[in-house]
Amino acid sequence: MNVNLSRIAGALLLSMLPVTASAQATGEDNTLAQCAAGEMNGISADNAATAVQLVCGAITSRVSPNNGSSYRVDMGRLGRIAILTVRTIRAGEADKSLSVQLADIEEVAVAAPRLGEAVATGKPFESTAGVDNLVREENRKYAGKKRDGESLYGGGLYGMTILNGEGEDNGAGLIGKYEYQMPGFGAGVSGFFNFEYPFMAGFSVDGRKFFNESDFAPFAGGGLAYVGFSDKNFEFKEGDKYVSNASLGAYVSGGFEAFRTYQNRLTVEARAFLPFTAADKCTEGEFLDINDCPDTAYAVPVMINVTFLMPN
Repeated sequence: MNVNLSRIAGALLLSMLPVTASAQATGEDNTLAQCAAGEMNGISADNAATAVQLVCGAITSRVSPNNGSSYRVDMGRLGRIAILTVRTIRAGEADKSLSVQLADIEEVAVAAPRLGEAVATGKPFESTAGVDNLVREENRKYAGKKRDGESLYGGGLYGMTILNGEGEDNGAGLIGKYEYQMPGFGAGVSGFFNFEYPFMAGFSVDGRKFFNESDFAPFAGGGLAYVGFSDKNFEFKEGDKYVSNASLGAYVSGGFEAFRTYQNRLTVEARAFLPFTAADKCTEGEFLDINDCPDTAYAVPVMINVTFLMPN
């Protein structure tokens, strides 16, 4: 007679549930939130035991041990797909259930912390998504790319000014970007220009660090840039003063990116360009005369851009 020890061990583990997040409760009240296996259809005993342990651990680590609720974890197969359901049972109330579709049993490890958060807070499962914890059925086409990295391109508008300038104060222009993003980092290139004065045009090599991996993520970044700029008056009046420069430099930036778990996202960013050389400080001459630029000034172009990015 053959004995499958792993199946026996799995069955014993299932029978020992409810599972709890800690072995003891503090104080005199030792009532613990109860979580146990429910129906397991088409799932092997050892896989079921591990799945229930992960989900119950995620739930009981987040809920009060004496909240009056118990939890049941059901799993079933539909072809290759696994359906994982958590039922919240409370005396005198209708049961609440929360289900998630998994492409394979291994995705329980990804889904369990999100199920624990959803059950504990009452949020929908979808609202617990981050860039790096999507299951395959969520946004099926792009889920793997978001975890492993994805190429994005797009463009938008910017407003700009030149600090320590002499002439026109504010301007606006267009910006285009290409970026390769992973959950915590992004790198790419961008180009920008505006036609009216104050004038600014250039390109940059960009990098940024995201401070979380949720749908809305603030970031800080920087890079190298070649920028030409001038705050000459558009009317070119004799005697007008302005600064002008074209220089390699660095830039620092900060902002946020929204809708990161979707195919497209929105970025709002502020940049300050730091040229490696000072700008010429000039005075507008007569028509067709050479302008007089006897002095220099360290001028700093600043922009705020809003861009819309799409997957490549």
